[in-house]
Amino acid sequence: MSRTAAPRRVRTAVLASAGVLAAATVYGIAQHADASTASTASTASTASTASDTPPRPAATGAAHTDGGTAAEAPTGIQPSQTQLPADGTTPAPAVPAPVGKSATAKTASKDTKASRGSGTPVAVLEAEKVEPVQLPDSVQQKWKELAPAVTQPLAQDFQLNECVSVPGATHWRQQAFISSHKTPAIQNSLSFKDEATARSAYQKVLDGMNTCAQTSRALQKQYKLTPDATVQETAATDNGRAWSRRWTGVQGASAAGAQTNHVYVVQRGAVLTLLTFDEWDSAAPASYDPRSDAAVLAMLTS
Repeated sequence: MSRTAAPRRVRTAVLASAGVLAAATVYGIAQHADASTASTASTASTASTASDTPPRPAATGAAHTDGGTAAEAPTGIQPSQTQLPADGTTPAPAVPAPVGKSATAKTASKDTKASRGSGTPVAVLEAEKVEPVQLPDSVQQKWKELAPAVTQPLAQDFQLNECVSVPGATHWRQQAFISSHKTPAIQNSLSFKDEATARSAYQKVLDGMNTCAQTSRALQKQYKLTPDATVQETAATDNGRAWSRRWTGVQGASAAGAQTNHVYVVQRGAVLTLLTFDEWDSAAPASYDPRSDAAVLAMLTS
């Protein structure tokens, strides 16, 4: 099929820790300046279509799809760009295989099928699945699954954002969602060898988010932006926390521009569930009330 329509674009942020790929997060960024109403409607109707192509690692340090050059990222975070196909479909999240391992998404898929229902870490992580309607602000956001979830072994630290690195996980499951505004939500579930290791990792998340305002402002200064980042803890339970970060983001682990990032973590036994979703000023006015975060933590716990 010939492709003559002007391509839509997405940005894929690939996170790295000490030079080792740890996670990939899909950000569907609509290019409103050159997008017609017709193409917007077409993209909205196909954004949730699952790709049949196995996820592929995204190359780091690629040029912007709009013809510009990606700014040099700080050590540990490498931005990359992925161009949306001309037919309007959205690619699956890029999920790299662990460095030093021969595991691929296909291998991980076989592992998942073989382990389903057997009580292995893979089966346990699949049981953590969150439905789109359960996500925060679902009425306004109209969440849909972006692509099938991917579960695979993990042999390095997991990097959640600019502030949080999670050590010690043995397996990782990621499910990406997209809103009607083309903004992302990501559920990452991590399994550990035992409850004590998971609890230690949970504390690492708390430590990282407790200093996230300072970390974010330092990054903003590096990119010569006004250091306007603020982080607020919005809900807490014995085994869960929620935060809201308001800032002008730096392209890389996050999208660029004014935004609010919502972050949730819950530890249950040997499993850590991390949920994030973004509100971008450029996409739509903020519609979520963080006073609902206690209910989100309760949902993730149950």
